[in-house]
Amino acid sequence: MRTCIMCFGAALLFAYGFAINLAPVEFGQVVGLYIATLFLVWQVINFIAFQTLPTLPIIAGGLFVITGGMIVTFWKY
Repeated sequence: MRTCIMCFGAALLFAYGFAINLAPVEFGQVVGLYIATLFLVWQVINFIAFQTLPTLPIIAGGLFVITGGMIVTFWKY
């Protein structure tokens, strides 16, 4: 089981690196989307591993993180 999880993690890391290097956007824009996605993934992992729902402060702060990530990624200068 542990080997399967490690292989799955390695595949995800490879896919992430592959997608980042082929993305037709600047790195600065990708970082905004990356941070917003990380926040969401951390919350999913937190729920799966610890069966804990995010509290109101985490949800409020997370909305700021996601909004900021979207601004950095999609705002055209």
